[in-house]
Amino acid sequence: MISVLYKRHKETIHNFSWRSLQLFGKYGVTAVIFFVAARLLSPEDFGLLNYLRTVFFLLMIFCDFGLSYAVSKFVTEYKIAQPEKLNRIAFTIVVFSVSVGALVSLVLIALGDTFFKENYRYVLYFLPYLFLIPLTDILDGMYRGLKEFKKLAVISSIVSLVSIGISLFLINRYLLPGVIWSLNITGLLLFLSLCGFQRNFRFEFDKSVLVEVLKYAVLLGIGTVAGFLYTRVSILILKQFGFIVEIGYYGLLDGIFQLIFLPFGILGQVIAPNTTAYITVKNVAEIKSKVKKYAAFCVVAGLALSVSLYFGIPVVVKTIFPKYNVADFFLITNILLPLMPFYVWGAVLNQGFIVPAGMAKIYVVILLIGGILNVVLNYVFISLFGFVGVFWVMVGLHSGSTIIATVYFYIKINALAESSFYPPKASLGDSGEQRA
Repeated sequence: MISVLYKRHKETIHNFSWRSLQLFGKYGVTAVIFFVAARLLSPEDFGLLNYLRTVFFLLMIFCDFGLSYAVSKFVTEYKIAQPEKLNRIAFTIVVFSVSVGALVSLVLIALGDTFFKENYRYVLYFLPYLFLIPLTDILDGMYRGLKEFKKLAVISSIVSLVSIGISLFLINRYLLPGVIWSLNITGLLLFLSLCGFQRNFRFEFDKSVLVEVLKYAVLLGIGTVAGFLYTRVSILILKQFGFIVEIGYYGLLDGIFQLIFLPFGILGQVIAPNTTAYITVKNVAEIKSKVKKYAAFCVVAGLALSVSLYFGIPVVVKTIFPKYNVADFFLITNILLPLMPFYVWGAVLNQGFIVPAGMAKIYVVILLIGGILNVVLNYVFISLFGFVGVFWVMVGLHSGSTIIATVYFYIKINALAESSFYPPKASLGDSGEQRA
């Protein structure tokens, strides 16, 4: 039975394994940096760090604006249908992202002292991060679209090994500034390495490629802005109400969650190129089958995670992070644990099916509505219940939006099957790819 399943899903298993090694190398360094910071910094300083990262995450949205996901999709399509454009896409999108980043940086330098006051120097330390993360994500999308997961894994692993030692030294010596410098150095090393080992790269700007990618990326970018309103804006609102320590509590908890969710995001990214190929040949039946199987798997995995974390997190916190061994931290944890199945399936659904199928509008509309509701309800619930109101809002919006997205995507896929003149069971081999 196991050998049969392995043969049937051989490509997905291999790609998942390499992608896991790559992302655990890439994000594992970030996780180490933040867990060390959580242990060494006070909850107040750790809360400030998470607040600043949230601000820069918002600014980085405008430097990427969906480009990294769009690049992955178009690399897959260009490889199949327009190979002459493949070598020009990376340089074209990188140039555009750097140009936007430079403009954002100038505005930030001019106005940052007014908005951030005593924290302005930390903002300046973060400026390289504004460029490096979008650029590494764009090149990451290039490798994903080409299914070069093994090469990506090797590069990230080597960079991680080099970065960890540097990061531990800087954090121990300089605390909060050291954390920021560590993130910048890690991003720089990864960007240079990804550039150096990408063969499908030509220093040639192609306006037609930029226009084509931007048309799709804009929708994803709007979705990313909506996603910020849907999730991370809560940190800015908590800061506005003075809950900086609670931001630190949530920052640690979110770091644990993100590390656990990483395999499911990887799974979505690994199956994404196959979803694009299935859509290209109109193999709707295969997509519907994959959605059912992965949804069932994710729900079971999410429930198991909820139970495991309920018993596991208190042990980890008491042992490694004693500063967070307080009632408010565990209150936040227990409120959010029921969301595990929705978080897990949502990651696979969005990255593995909705976006690569070219149906990002579903993602954008749901996030935009949810984002607006999140902002409004956060203010209402904080006024009524204090900081915990933010987390009750998260539970309601995340669970509801995941269910709605699943149902609507399935309806759209059925509609595509009914309206298509292509054979519904066209083989993925027709597109030159292996079946996952």
